[in-house]
Amino acid sequence: MAINEKQAQAVVRCLEIDVDFYRELTVFLMKKHNKILEDDLDWLTESLNKEQAYVMKSRSLEEKRLALFEGLGLGGMKLSEITENAPEDFRPKMKMLAGQLTELIDGIKELNEETNELVKRKLDNQREFVRRAGILEKPETYNRNASKVAGGQSSAKAFRQV
Repeated sequence: MAINEKQAQAVVRCLEIDVDFYRELTVFLMKKHNKILEDDLDWLTESLNKEQAYVMKSRSLEEKRLALFEGLGLGGMKLSEITENAPEDFRPKMKMLAGQLTELIDGIKELNEETNELVKRKLDNQREFVRRAGILEKPETYNRNASKVAGGQSSAKAFRQV
């Protein structure tokens, strides 16, 4: 199926928008990764809304892309097929944008995997610290008679000796 110039222009513009968005997302995710390394919980907490906005925008862009391609009569076609059938003067730009988009998405996947591994290691380290420190063990509590009632043996005998 031959793709006309108008269709090709719309595809190129859509790809440019996607590339710009995923570049911006990559910068945000790199900053998030670094903030995790720095244990900057304040920044991470404050960034949750921004991260959610990125997720929503990503979904929105994908829905718009699908609708655009459908409206152009290109629904169900792979980007490589669209590029192959585009007018000759659009092919280099489409290939370049498709390559950039692929690199960005692959980079985001890799960065997310590294970030998830980093968070997992940090949580495992915290869990081990808490276990070694005994922080989660039941604290010792006493009743009115200064007898230990939880977490160990009675110490009333020691108090009576004093």
